Amino acid sequence: MEEPSVTIPWSTRKRLQFLEFKLYWEGRVNRGDLTAEFGISIPQASVDFTKYQEMAPQNITYNSSAKYYVPTNKFAPIFIELSANAYFSTILCPPVENITTCGSDYVGVAPNPSRVIDLDVLRTLVQAIKNKQIVSLDYRSFNNSQPGNTRLISPHAFGTDGSRWHVRAYCHESNIFKDFVLGRIASASTASESDVDANSDYKWFNYIDVIIGPNPKLNEAQKNIVVMDYGMTDFELKFKCRIALLYYLVKKLGIDRKESDRAGEEQQIVAINLDEINAAMRQ
Repeated sequence: MEEPSVTIPWSTRKRLQFLEFKLYWEGRVNRGDLTAEFGISIPQASVDFTKYQEMAPQNITYNSSAKYYVPTNKFAPIFIELSANAYFSTILCPPVENITTCGSDYVGVAPNPSRVIDLDVLRTLVQAIKNKQIVSLDYRSFNNSQPGNTRLISPHAFGTDGSRWHVRAYCHESNIFKDFVLGRIASASTASESDVDANSDYKWFNYIDVIIGPNPKLNEAQKNIVVMDYGMTDFELKFKCRIALLYYLVKKLGIDRKESDRAGEEQQIVAINLDEINAAMRQ
C-alpha cells in the first residue's frame, strides 16, 4: 500500500478509505454507499469519487449499465491494507455494553466479556508512566484479597493477553518487574518520583522466537491441514514474542506441555522449542 503524497483532510481520507474498501472487497461501490455511510450529499459523494479517480485512475472504472464503480485488474491500494486481519478489523464493531459484538448480518463474534477497569486508576497509571512516578496501589489478589493490600510500583507499560489488561511495573516490595491486573486495582495514587530504569526490565524489552508445529500424534493428512491453517513452512511457524508475555501466549495456545503429553486432535499444535521457552520464562 502506497500512501498518498498529498495532504488530505481527515474526513475526506476516511471517505476515500471506505470507498476503496468497498471497491476492493465487495467488488462494487457507488455514491449511495458514501451518502448512506457518512450522511453526505450526492454532490459531495461525486466530488469524492472524482478525487479518488484522480489519485488512483488505475484502480477504478465505471460500469455504466449497472451504474456502479468496479475495481480494475490493476488495482493497487493506496488507503487500505490487503490482509484478512485488516478486513475483519474493519468490519467488526466496537464493544457495546462490555460485550464485543458485530453489527453485520454475515459476520459473528463470540462474546468476550470485558474486565472492569476503574478509569481513575487507569488515568493515574497512564500519567505515572508518562511522568516516571511511583504509584501506591490497593491491589486485590487471590493470595491477599482483603482491602488495604498496599503495593508501591513504578509502572512503565501496559500489556494484554487478549482477554484482560495488566500494567507492567517494578514492584518495590518484591524488587522485581511483574504484572498487575488492572481489574484488581481498587485504587491508585501517585506517591513520588521514581528512579527505576524501565529499560532494566529485561523480559519486557527482549524477545524470543516461538516455533510451533503440528502435533506429531496427528496423521499426515491432519498435519497438512494444520500447516495450511497456520501458513507454516516445512511444518513450522516461527514468530517473536516478548519474554514477559510468553506465559500468556503458551496458555492461550495450549502449548505449555511436552508433545508426548498431548492427545492428537485435542491439541493440534505444539511448541517445538518448548524447553527454550520455559528457560526464558524462568529467567
